[in-house]
Amino acid sequence: MSPRRPLDLLAAPSSAAAHWPGQERAWAALTAAGLAGELGRAREVAVRELFPPVRWAAGPAPAGRVRDAARVVAGLAAVRDAVATTLDAGRTPVVVGGECTTTVGLVAGARATGRSPGLVYLDGGVDLRTPADNPTGVADSMALAHVLALPGCDPDLLAVGPVRPLLAVDDVVAVGARDAEPDATTARRIGLAAVPADEVAADPDGAAAGAAAAVDGPDGFLVHLDVDVVEFLDLPLANVPDHGRGLPLEVVAAVLRRLCAEDGFRGLCLTEVNPDHAPDPGEVARLVAVLTAALA
Repeated sequence: MSPRRPLDLLAAPSSAAAHWPGQERAWAALTAAGLAGELGRAREVAVRELFPPVRWAAGPAPAGRVRDAARVVAGLAAVRDAVATTLDAGRTPVVVGGECTTTVGLVAGARATGRSPGLVYLDGGVDLRTPADNPTGVADSMALAHVLALPGCDPDLLAVGPVRPLLAVDDVVAVGARDAEPDATTARRIGLAAVPADEVAADPDGAAAGAAAAVDGPDGFLVHLDVDVVEFLDLPLANVPDHGRGLPLEVVAAVLRRLCAEDGFRGLCLTEVNPDHAPDPGEVARLVAVLTAALA
């Protein structure tokens, strides 16, 4: 079992890198649903709100760059610095975003301390687009590409990290991803290890244990969780819904519990929660219950 280190809940409420607004409200919704209090029943928890909510703004992307890069980079730098402080204090960072790009800040923070963790990417997609092949410039679709510093990435986002790439392809395993183009083609080309959704559904505990073992090392591993890995009709919170293709919530909950219980678990980034999509606040409370069961 993972050591019960104190938790730092690091709030990074932003939708600047997203397709549309809404994710900047995730932290407030999770707070209202009692996230910090529920976790605090079982272990020491400190809360740090890294910046005020940053709301999506309209506007095109400059050629070859991400949209709204200055605000995206500022948020990632704040996450990086907070994560580094948390890890150096012997605590476990739980970053609550925000967009998938928030995980760039999580990994950058670990690397800024001299650590080199693995990464389990629990997500319905693999986020391997770049400004070179996605002229919309929506950085949400580019998070893992920037962790891996693929050709065509935005130089300002790459500069958030103290090293480039932040991680090698062999340091990452994707869990629960659906086969969607063009990300799937890129994943195959670079040799990204993956546990597909059907294998996860068949054996959630085994899939999680295998993924952790694949990337665990002296500095442990981090977990990226995009709620779009959950079937939207089961938990209607994903910022970009994909009806009928996600995993059941109970399966994702089992995967998360196993990952967080591993000895090598060192931190989590929760992304893509858009409370505007929830038909009632009870959906956010269900997510809080999953997170609490895994982390507490």
